[in-house]
Amino acid sequence: MSDPILIDPKALAEQAQHLAGEIRLSEMDERVSRHEFLAERQTPVSFALQGGCDKRQRLYLDLSVSAQLSLVCQRCMQPLPFALNEQARIVLFDSEEALDEAMAAEEELEGMLPEAQLDVGTLVEEQILMALPYAPCHESCHSDKLDAVNQDRPNPFAALAALKSGR
Repeated sequence: MSDPILIDPKALAEQAQHLAGEIRLSEMDERVSRHEFLAERQTPVSFALQGGCDKRQRLYLDLSVSAQLSLVCQRCMQPLPFALNEQARIVLFDSEEALDEAMAAEEELEGMLPEAQLDVGTLVEEQILMALPYAPCHESCHSDKLDAVNQDRPNPFAALAALKSGR
C-alpha cells in the first residue's frame, strides 16, 4: 500500500481547495487491490477533490474518480473493459445529530463527520467498490448452460391437466 494522502477535510472545504492525483490499484487496500473482478491491478486511477460551501452554508467535498479498468467477465473469464467515472458530493457535518437529520431529509445525501486527518485513498477506494458491477460480463458473451436453463420446458403437470379436462 502506498503512503496515505492525508488532508484536513474541513480546511480543504473552507478554503475551496483543489487536490488531484493518481493512485494505482495495486497501491490500494487489499479489498480493492485483490478484488476478484480485477483482471489488471497496475491500472492508475485518477481522482480530483474540490472543497466548497453549498447554498445551505454546508461544507462539502466533491470527489471525482475515473479509470479504464479491466475486469474479469464472469461468464467467459476473459478481460472486460470497464469505464469507471464516478462523482460524489460528501457533505461535512459538525455533529452526529445534524448528520442523521440531513440523511433522513435527503435520501441521496452522502455525509460524514470530518476527521482531523482523512486519507483520500480511502474515499477513492470506497467509490471504486460502490461502482463495480455485481457480476461483470460481456453483453455478447454467450453461455450454452444459461440458454439450457432459460429454455422453456414442458410443464410436468400439463399431462394431469389434460387428463382432468378429458373427464
